Amino acid sequence: MLHKRWVKISLVVLVIGYLSFAVKMFAYKSDETICPRIRVTISDADQLNFVTRDDVKELLKDKSVCPDGKRLDHIDTDYMENYLRGKSRIKTAECFKTPNGELRVTVTQREPILRVKGMYGDFYVDSERKIMPLSSVFTAYVPIATGYVTKEMSLDELGEFALFLRDHSFWNAQIEQIDVAKNGEVTLVPRVGDQLILMGTLENYREKLDKLYALYVEGFNKIGWNKYKQITLKYEGQVVCTKK
Repeated sequence: MLHKRWVKISLVVLVIGYLSFAVKMFAYKSDETICPRIRVTISDADQLNFVTRDDVKELLKDKSVCPDGKRLDHIDTDYMENYLRGKSRIKTAECFKTPNGELRVTVTQREPILRVKGMYGDFYVDSERKIMPLSSVFTAYVPIATGYVTKEMSLDELGEFALFLRDHSFWNAQIEQIDVAKNGEVTLVPRVGDQLILMGTLENYREKLDKLYALYVEGFNKIGWNKYKQITLKYEGQVVCTKK
């Protein structure tokens, strides 16, 4: 009985030892493998098209990070991630090696929430309220800010306002343009209806738009959207409509 138990224990020890040796040898051989291919995934490609797989592969041709012809153990994935994150349209990057020798790269794109097309430049503001360059191949469907829009304003109050619009389904669909006058007052141009919305400043914009939303739901849906040429929200506690 004791002999059989000893045999079983010996077999278990041998199997564990073999598996440990096999794993180490496999890892060693994998590290020596020359990278055969790069597989790139754009995780949010169904929502945005600022970056393609070919774009990422082209970026990885840079001599400082190019993995072609390199052994896996000579590829610094942390450096590659930081390199990709430093590119203007990439938000996050994850790089890792697979046991079969592939290099896999997964990126997400920066999300534009506002396009600024004013006197001081033409660019996007992203969801982290940072400046993002335009793309020659893709245009984002976001509100456009025009007029006297400085970079500071676009990242501060206009950036906050654009985030509010993005997160509010009605206003996200309704507001097409945000025009800023020289004195800092804001006029909104809606997609539905041809009236202008005079906000004054963006101070207390939530309360102002709540009043306008109530007017849209309770009033315009009954009397029509095109009887007024102008809606003024800049007076505290009031919504002033000017007929055509």
